[in-house]
Amino acid sequence: MDILGCVAAFAAMALAYLSSRNQRLLTRALGRPARFAAGACAALALALWIAGETSLPGIFATLTALMLGAVALPYVTWFFRPAAERKPR
Repeated sequence: MDILGCVAAFAAMALAYLSSRNQRLLTRALGRPARFAAGACAALALALWIAGETSLPGIFATLTALMLGAVALPYVTWFFRPAAERKPR
């Protein structure tokens, strides 16, 4: 259950990142359905972590996995996109 909770949390943060206007991986943000799917994946991650652990550790494990995904995704984007493709601000 813990592995599935991590996968659901990372999927939630990937969808949340890709639906943001500030994302740099896609040419256009995914939009509102991706935000809804991100919320559903986050709720699924919470349910999976609570099923695997007890309630309070499951909540904190979910929040930790969501924060790790939120911090890691911009760095992964930066790593995979060459400097020539990046748009200057």
